[in-house]
Parts: sequence; structure tokens; C-alpha cells
Amino acid sequence: MEILFDWNIKEKPENFIVKEVGEHPLNEKGKYHLYLLIKRNMNTKEITAPYRLWYAGLKDKNALTFQYVSSDKYLGELVKERIDKETFFIMQYLGRIKRRVKIGYLKGNKFSVKIKDIDIEPKDWFINYYDLQRIEKNLRKGKEIITNLSLNSERKKLRWLENFYVEAYLSYLWNKSLELYLNKFFDGYYIKEKLFRFFIPYTNFENMFNLIQKFWPILGYKTKFNELEKSIYEKILKDEGLDFELLNKKLYLLKIKGDYRKTFLKVDDLKINFDRIEFFLPKGAYATMYLKHIYKKAKD
Repeated sequence: MEILFDWNIKEKPENFIVKEVGEHPLNEKGKYHLYLLIKRNMNTKEITAPYRLWYAGLKDKNALTFQYVSSDKYLGELVKERIDKETFFIMQYLGRIKRRVKIGYLKGNKFSVKIKDIDIEPKDWFINYYDLQRIEKNLRKGKEIITNLSLNSERKKLRWLENFYVEAYLSYLWNKSLELYLNKFFDGYYIKEKLFRFFIPYTNFENMFNLIQKFWPILGYKTKFNELEKSIYEKILKDEGLDFELLNKKLYLLKIKGDYRKTFLKVDDLKINFDRIEFFLPKGAYATMYLKHIYKKAKD
């Protein structure tokens, strides 16, 4: 069975509210300045770049978001700018801190999503796939970088943007390999958005916890694979016109180490209040992927 994911989640920024959860203890002797950044219809970097701010994670553009940022200098008690009727940001001063806010320095995010006119089936878990915002526009460029790389190339780290493209492609391969793995254990259905399909098993958290691996490997020259993981990746890569061993050699040249990502996640603080669903997810997880898991259809 295939379900078309046609839920326009971010039709209005207030439909998708994100609040970062992090620990940044105030200290009057600290040399850095902590701000709460509230933004609407703006990318995080649109604000952090001109103001030279440090941040823990990028937040959605088409949303109302709250996150912590730090500055090396005091910018005032309140900084605000309205770009147009629909677009603005506000920075509220919180105090001094000893350490800058940095990428990854957060526990996760709280989400509040409007569900009016949407038929959902809430669950307390989901498969931890990477979602379209990471892979859709980037995987082709990432694959090109890999396929065009000669094995005689000098070993060097990619520039940030090139590395981002390659990791997006590796994220796509992670999704495809995990899907093949899950198919060995569960029946399920697919949910489709644009050209991408995601396999969602008919199961529950307890079954997954007892039956399948808690982590699934991301390709990289330092990643260790068991026989099953390797065989699944070999099949996926063959479909992509790539060879497992040659790809690992290229990832070594690009200094991409690989990693392990949680196969599935438990959803915390799940609540439904009238026409909104609220929940907490750890860093690196996609709220839109959880929403795909609970979506049934738009109400008539």
C-alpha cells in the first residue's frame, strides 16, 4: 500500500512551531552573550551571518522558531527587525555565558504542529529516516562528487558545501539500506512525498526494540559492518552503479569517517491539544518524518 503525503504542514509559519531545548547556564563572569532568537519565515543563517552569531542548529525557514544564539559582544537588550509583513526576527538578551553556543550543543527540539483537518494515527515511535530537506536537492550533487573522484586523487578534506552534498547522498543510501533491512522483519506500507518513498512497518516500539538493530551504519572508511549490513549496502550500491569497496576507498580519500545512526526513535512528551500535536525529538531527528508516520489523510 502507498499513501501520498500531501499534508501542507508549513502552510503558515504558526502551523509549525519549533522550540530548541538546550542548557546554557548563565554566569555573570562569562565573556559571551546569550540571546533567544525568535524568527518567522527566515533561515537561521540569514540572521547569524550578519550579526556574527554562534548557534547550535539550523531551524526551519517556513516556521515560527525559538533558538539560542551567542555573540562575542553585547548587542543590546532587544534586537528586532521586520523584513516585511510576514517576515521578522527578534533577539532577546538573556545574560552572560562562559562558553559559546556551538553546533550540536542542544538536547533537541519541542514541536507544536497544527493538525486541523488532518486525519492522524498517533504513535510513540518512528523510523529515523533522513527527510527530504536533507536529501532532495543535494543527493545528485553528492553522487557526482563521488563518481567523478579519481582513486589517484590526493587525500584531502572537502570544502563545507561539497562535504554537505556527499553526506546528503550517504544519508540517502542510509535510508535505502535501512528500508531493505526493515523489509526482512516487517510487513508495512509506503508513504510517498514527491519522488521519494519511505517504508513504514506495521509494528510497535516493543517489537522493534526486541527484533532489530538499535543502530544502522552510515558509510565511511572507519565504519565497521557486519555481514548482513555489508550485503545490504552492496545490493543498494549495485543499484546505484557503485561498488562497496571502491566507494570506501573514495570516502577515505575524502576523509569521511562514517558513523552510526539510531534506527528508530521514541517520541517523548507526546500530547494532543485540540487542533495541535506536541512532542519532543532529540537532535538530528526530523519532525516531518514523525508526521509522515502518523499521517493517514487530509479530511474531506
